[in-house]
Amino acid sequence: MRFPIRPWAALPPVLLSAFPLYAQVAPDPSGPGTFNSAQIAPDASSGSASETPVGTLPPVVVTATRQAERADALLADVTVIDQAQIRRNLGDTVADLLARQPGIQMSRSGGPYTASSIYIRGANSDQMLVLVDGVPVTSLDPSGSALPEMSLADVDHIEIVRGPASTLYGANAVGGVIQIFTKQGAQGVHVDAFAGYGTHDTRQANAGLSAGGQQWRLRVDGFYAGAKSFPAQAGGANHDADADPYRNDGGSASFALLPVAGHELGISYRENSGLTHYGSGNVPPDGTFDYRMTYRNSVWQVYSKDHIASFWNSTLRYGQSSGAETSFSDYDPAVSTLGVTNRLLSWQNDLTLPAHWGRLLVALEHQQQQGSSDDGLQGGSGMNVNSALLGWTGGLGANSWQLNARYDDNSVYGSKATYSAAYGYQIATEWRARASYGTAFKAPTLYQLYAPLYGNPALRPETSTNREIGLTWERGGQSASATWYLNRVNHMIDWECSTADCYTGAYENVDRAKLQGVTLTYDGRFGTWRVHAAYDWLQALDANTGLLLGRRARNTASLALSRRWGAWTAGVQGQFVGARYDSNSDTARLGGYSLINLTLRYAVNRTVAVEGRIDNLFNKRYELAQGYNTPGITIFAGVRYTPL
Repeated sequence: MRFPIRPWAALPPVLLSAFPLYAQVAPDPSGPGTFNSAQIAPDASSGSASETPVGTLPPVVVTATRQAERADALLADVTVIDQAQIRRNLGDTVADLLARQPGIQMSRSGGPYTASSIYIRGANSDQMLVLVDGVPVTSLDPSGSALPEMSLADVDHIEIVRGPASTLYGANAVGGVIQIFTKQGAQGVHVDAFAGYGTHDTRQANAGLSAGGQQWRLRVDGFYAGAKSFPAQAGGANHDADADPYRNDGGSASFALLPVAGHELGISYRENSGLTHYGSGNVPPDGTFDYRMTYRNSVWQVYSKDHIASFWNSTLRYGQSSGAETSFSDYDPAVSTLGVTNRLLSWQNDLTLPAHWGRLLVALEHQQQQGSSDDGLQGGSGMNVNSALLGWTGGLGANSWQLNARYDDNSVYGSKATYSAAYGYQIATEWRARASYGTAFKAPTLYQLYAPLYGNPALRPETSTNREIGLTWERGGQSASATWYLNRVNHMIDWECSTADCYTGAYENVDRAKLQGVTLTYDGRFGTWRVHAAYDWLQALDANTGLLLGRRARNTASLALSRRWGAWTAGVQGQFVGARYDSNSDTARLGGYSLINLTLRYAVNRTVAVEGRIDNLFNKRYELAQGYNTPGITIFAGVRYTPL
């Protein structure tokens, strides 16, 4: 994809802060319930199994339907990363953890918290919707999401839905949805903490307090991460050759009041800020000055959940999110800033139908979005969206279905309707099949619409149609799945040059993409042993030229093995990524690579554990983006206190 030349054109893509576009009912703040580790994606980074014993209850998933649903009843391709897996990814970021999951690839311009792109099923990073406790986060600029700026410290679990979901969430859910659930309060008083240190002077620390009674719950978290890191830019000089440090700190708090049975009032707030350095791209040529970026994100919401009748649950929610990024250098006195603020009001109703005919979803939403840029947004800096959505999830005998429709009325580009239909059939006790068809869209950003010189108020939304077939097998502690998909994306927004040097031009709806692939997974538990394997074949094509989309490999795979004995847990994992190109062309080839990671955990007692991790054991040299370094072998260790 081509982008206009801006004052920071030599910099890696900037990533903006979280802000809500559409609301969604989050799980009850008491937590997602009991997780069956046999049904949850294994920790691909460690190869370790969940510490939760295999039980009879599958995990409860919200993101795939906007209503709490058992994983074995879903008609979508879903992965759940539980708390035990997150704990074993000590030293990692949210982006690192996601990049090890089936159907997801990542590119990065340097170390942690630098510009990163996450590709779900080959879709562009800005064609993915990210939610935090039901509040979407995205970017004003077309460069991607705010995922690289998020910490794992206060995350309870993560749900990943692969495939379009605009019928549930509106704009931007073309490739899929990633929902991050933060930790919530529970009854009693509990304190948890972690501190760790590793290669590149990497430091992490976090602590949390959970408290609650019969009619209230409270949770408070604080976290810090920082490192001297390593030079982001390959082959740089002077400051481009020195270490590019980063810092990320913040916290979150939530409070829920349950005055009477069936009613809950809650409020939550989350904020983080940070600083990251990165290479200048040899501007000036001698690398005399550091380039860096600061960011600050915050989101808060209040809600009321009410059990109005035996068949009717209602959730009323108001939220506001804001964020800002500032990019600057000692060489260029100009400061580049981007910011966004959103206000959201939503009302969701979940209705249980009689005679076991399933549930209805009826929701109304209104949101206001305001953007700001250092060079101004000409012709407008905001938009309003009014939305209505309907859903029906049910089953009869061996048959199950999910039907959804949504209508969005945008004050800038007009209205957009989306729909989806999914059908499932239980072939036998151990086998079930599913098929689905749906539409989705991505909205143009305020910057694409109104940026001086580059903006185009006539832009239309990008659109997509997706077809999908899946087959799942389960027996005891084993499960396997195969999913085929074909997603065609039209009217994609790209920068069209009007001069040879591309200093002038405008955004236009000119591109098309064909995203086709197969995802295979296997998960098995044999006594104290756990094995996981995944393979993805992806054909992500620029439909205009027939060339492969940049930074997306055709073949990726992972294989993980772990074992627990006594107080020890050890794991080994291999991650394999095939060759790809740095841009949408057949030049600038990035070679394939294989990484081997090790983890080790020793439980001192039931509440204290010493944990260690070695990534890239054989010090493999590889690239996630041309011209940018990746870490060699790294070691990280820490001590964790977790209450019973």
